[in-house]
Amino acid sequence: MKRLRIICYPLLITLLIFSCTPAEQTGFYTTDTNEALISALDGVMESQIEMGRIAGGVVMISQGDRIIADKAWGWKNREEAELMETHHLFRIASMTKAITSAAILQLYEEGKLSPDDPLELYIPEFADPVVLTSFDAETGAYETRPASGSITIHQLLTHTSGIAYGFTNRTFGRIYGEAGVPDLGSEAELTIEETMAILGGLPLAHDPGARYTYGLSTDVLGRVVEVASGMSLSEYFSSHIFEPLGMQDIGFYLPGREADLTRLYTIQDSTIVAYPEGRPGMMGPDFLVSGAMTYYSGGAGLTSSTADYHTFLSAIHQGGAFNGKRILQESTVAMMTQNQFGDFDLGGNKFGYCLMITTEEARAEGKRAAGSLSWGGAFQTTYWIDPKHDLIVVLMTQVIPPLGQSEFYDRFERAIYGVID
Repeated sequence: MKRLRIICYPLLITLLIFSCTPAEQTGFYTTDTNEALISALDGVMESQIEMGRIAGGVVMISQGDRIIADKAWGWKNREEAELMETHHLFRIASMTKAITSAAILQLYEEGKLSPDDPLELYIPEFADPVVLTSFDAETGAYETRPASGSITIHQLLTHTSGIAYGFTNRTFGRIYGEAGVPDLGSEAELTIEETMAILGGLPLAHDPGARYTYGLSTDVLGRVVEVASGMSLSEYFSSHIFEPLGMQDIGFYLPGREADLTRLYTIQDSTIVAYPEGRPGMMGPDFLVSGAMTYYSGGAGLTSSTADYHTFLSAIHQGGAFNGKRILQESTVAMMTQNQFGDFDLGGNKFGYCLMITTEEARAEGKRAAGSLSWGGAFQTTYWIDPKHDLIVVLMTQVIPPLGQSEFYDRFERAIYGVID
């Protein structure tokens, strides 16, 4: 009998593996490095390093069920001669937005909110919003008028709420700064409960729904997640997205992971230098591993490895499930990834729920296909999902503000599509 058991166990394991449905099997079965692709990427990444545009970076690309590129270039910390490795961590800034949007849609599936809900149901301070009509740059005084209506969850998801960013608009930068509302994060002992309540009393750039204005809308959604779920945004992400998908190298704050955090750089005299301490209006270079670590920015706060963010994108690409774990229903992912923008556009492209959708009219030859989904982050991180080519691309570097980013991204994308089928 013992001998029979030894013979049968491998057979049983084999039967179990082959009896699984595709949705129950592992998401990626092979790492099948495409040498021609790696060579093309080498040319792009190494030239950026040589020109002093980046210190280093990591790229992960999959096609179908294969990882075809997973490589690091350059330095994690150039000054200390620490080489970049694929497991290193990056501040992903606005790449946080898609994850916050997914959390909102999970709560929608549970019947805890609706895209049509007025925002004041969750944050009362947003009742009776007002629109900025004049601003005195000398004194900081401003005048307002009543807005045409309430902000909705849908408008927050599409950045048509009228809520601006301070770092891209000097007027709102002053208003938000004086009120103590941060843009990207804070090392102070602040919470989004406090700051989003303050933001609710500040003016909008325009009437809700009138046009697209990129801003703090997704930070507001982060607070909505907290109110609707009864959990902090960090706890919600961990229990409803990160843990189910097996994402272990992502979070708002990662104390103890200093050795893995990529150094932040900026541009000075047309080349990169280490990002300085104490730059006004911006978080410091050690943000995410230092300070109070209480501010969960749903629009810009996460730090991640390239692989973990790729895992999240894989779940979106595969209709809401990855590695047998479902975080969204297929119908909800379809809603997230279809045009929610109406007649508005972004350079001819459309917008879903915190994802840009490439249109046939706006796409360029030799680059991603129409229907591709994408966004990026302020620290020069970017991604896209190309359903036509069954492709997921994640690129992470760390420099703010970047130099020559459009040229870099163009060369990077063309290098990929010059090789893949």
